[in-house]
Amino acid sequence: MTPARGKRLGRASVAAVAAALAATFAPSVASAEPPWKAAEQIRTDLFDAQSELLLGRGGAVEKADGARDFLAGELERGLAKRAPGALRSLDSALSGAARAAAAGDETALAAARGRAVAALRAGAYDVALSATRRGSVAEARRWLLIRDFRQATRFTRPGVDATAALDALAADEIAPADAALGVKKDLLDAYQARLLTYLDEAQQAGERGFDAALAENATLAGGYWPILAAEYKRQRGQAAAVRLDRTFAGLERAAAAGDRRTFGAARERALAQLDGFTAAPFTPEEQARRAQQLIRFLDLIPIEYNDGTEDDRVTIPFEIQEAVAFLEGAESAFNDLESTLEERDPASVATIEAAFERLDGYLTAANEGGAVAPLEDVEAAHGEASDALDASFPEEWKESTTEADFDLVDISLDQMQAAAGAGEKQQAEQARLVAYGFFEFGPEPLLRALDPQLVAEIEGLVWYGARGKQGLGELIASEGSVQELRETRLELDEALEQARAITGEGASDTTVITNAALIVFREGLEAILIVAAITASMIGRNRPLRKPIYRGTLLAIPATAILFVLAQTLLDSLSRYGEKLEAIVGLIAIGVLLLVLNWFFHRVYWTEWIAGHRRRGVALAGAGAGATVLGLYLLGFSSVFREGFEIVLFLQALALNSGTGVVLAGVSLGLAMTAVVGVVTFMLERRLPYKRMLIVTGVLISLVLVVLVGNTVRTLQGVGWLPITPLDVEFPLWMGTWLGVFPTVETLVAQAAAFVFVVGSYFLAEYVRKRRLRRAADSLVGRVADGPDQGEAEHEDDRGRGESEHVHAVLDGDGDRHQREEAAEDEAAEKQGSAQARVHQRV
Repeated sequence: MTPARGKRLGRASVAAVAAALAATFAPSVASAEPPWKAAEQIRTDLFDAQSELLLGRGGAVEKADGARDFLAGELERGLAKRAPGALRSLDSALSGAARAAAAGDETALAAARGRAVAALRAGAYDVALSATRRGSVAEARRWLLIRDFRQATRFTRPGVDATAALDALAADEIAPADAALGVKKDLLDAYQARLLTYLDEAQQAGERGFDAALAENATLAGGYWPILAAEYKRQRGQAAAVRLDRTFAGLERAAAAGDRRTFGAARERALAQLDGFTAAPFTPEEQARRAQQLIRFLDLIPIEYNDGTEDDRVTIPFEIQEAVAFLEGAESAFNDLESTLEERDPASVATIEAAFERLDGYLTAANEGGAVAPLEDVEAAHGEASDALDASFPEEWKESTTEADFDLVDISLDQMQAAAGAGEKQQAEQARLVAYGFFEFGPEPLLRALDPQLVAEIEGLVWYGARGKQGLGELIASEGSVQELRETRLELDEALEQARAITGEGASDTTVITNAALIVFREGLEAILIVAAITASMIGRNRPLRKPIYRGTLLAIPATAILFVLAQTLLDSLSRYGEKLEAIVGLIAIGVLLLVLNWFFHRVYWTEWIAGHRRRGVALAGAGAGATVLGLYLLGFSSVFREGFEIVLFLQALALNSGTGVVLAGVSLGLAMTAVVGVVTFMLERRLPYKRMLIVTGVLISLVLVVLVGNTVRTLQGVGWLPITPLDVEFPLWMGTWLGVFPTVETLVAQAAAFVFVVGSYFLAEYVRKRRLRRAADSLVGRVADGPDQGEAEHEDDRGRGESEHVHAVLDGDGDRHQREEAAEDEAAEKQGSAQARVHQRV
């Protein structure tokens, strides 16, 4: 043997050994992969085979053959034991893929890949469910990773209930049977949704002439059908299941042959046979929650449309986009409930579908630059759908619940966090506002009645900061880090979870009565404080001024009762506009209080009128008295009615959850406590020193004004009528609850402006008042000095100068200034009148 030949044989031997080793160990490496990784590799290799065939690079056969290698190992053993039918389908699909790759048939290869993926997921469904029933959490988790997910929308999350069920099972929180039910419902819901999606995508691919995509999507849909077949058979019967089997078989054949017309007809039959079918039926609690979400989405559509349009044009495109998103959410919720509603009231279901179709047309046209329909048309379609839902919903679905709103808040916060992480500042801010909107319109009124401190904390975390964390609004505006945003979100999640527990079902009658009584007592104390502070200065000759204030106060009580009755009959309208009406009432109360403060401190506007009538011995009479009495009536009425308005908002939320009778029991208790405090307050007021009472009441009214301004501005910010500019400072939350002090530029500036106005107008009015008195004193001296008898004139002049000096002494002296001023006015008026009378007598 020559050396050259030996070398050649040696190289050949090495190559043969290497090939043998590769053939021996490659399957072993593949078979060692966990099932989820092997399944993913099969999908990847088949996709690469499609790419190679499409690009004409000649590697399609190698990739298709390589995919079969990963069928060995745990993947094959698990399918053979728990899902033999799925294993046969997968093996057939892989063989078909290899033949299609060898033949260069792109459509057949795409169809084979679709069948293989569907078989993998159908088999994994069976194995994961079996492992869960046996309590084998680790095995179930490995196979659950092969699953498919329902496409998430703006207001639906990817399904994680199966994962959560396995976590609970691992922690011994639920039994294996309950965990299996959670896994089954999650996967059935996902596969039904994906089946419908694949049917739509197959239709779109066929319309565009993409035969390979048509075949792959059609076989995926057909492959998902066996996962749902058992539940369909249970609900619809054996005959209906057999018909749908045939429909899907014909659909797949037509797609593989590129027969788009036949496929379209088969698709329509499949959709018709699936109409109203829900593979994973909701529990009664889930149905009620979904029904509440449907109502919430539907009611928001005309609001967003109104905000985004004016006349026949779109003014804010984002609002229209929000309306579109809410319609999609409403349609999704309706689809989940449709089968139940169809059984109850088919006519209402048809009406709802028609109304949704009209809404979709209006919103699509406005969103895409087409004709903008009048708001009346949108509201009419909304009204038809709402009426039909109300007619078809069972009573238990109509009961108000906060669970649906908390779900929507969580979903919107997820979107905000994802957008912020991607650097999409505007989208993050929009998602934050949507989350706050769901909280504001949903659980906030009830939570404010039960735990106002927690409301302040949640609002702080959403806006300007609380609990030692920066607010989401501040972080988004300043482009804070993802870590900071995450920390605030975790804190907010904890607060929301507390709110969910507080507002959840099961509050006892005692708790509701106590809360209702505390609400009435808290707001009643504020009203007593305002009225007592205002009337404390009205003593002596001014005491008659109290009567119109007291009468206005009494009128506010039946007005509040009437408002409560109206709230019970117009719950939706009041909840929709509650905070806006509260803001308007707050502005009126601020205006009246400013006027009263001006009068209380220095009586610039009414001093002369009151003095004139006092000289005549008449109080509150004459032409000017009517306007003043009306103002005092309005003062008393608005002071109490504003607090009553807040009480109604709070009690409305309690009544929705616990019933009117229980709430009225709490109201009675609260009124009794308020009455006791009121009687004690007004009795003590009469015994307090006049000067001290003036000082105390002046300070109290100023404090009430500052608190009222802060809370009203915060309400205006909450309804979007004022911007919010957070400050990088943290105030104790009790300052917001009790003093209306919030860390925003707008609230603090408004409170400072109100305080400066009151103090500044006080000093200005004091200056004007003293100047008028000095002029009056000087004028008195001059008039007396001009009399006809010089001696008598000199005598009167001396008396006039003495009176003038007395008035100046009152202005500049010490002691009880208010009493001295009134005495000086009366004395000066009386002496001026007698002096003038003597002068006229001589003339």
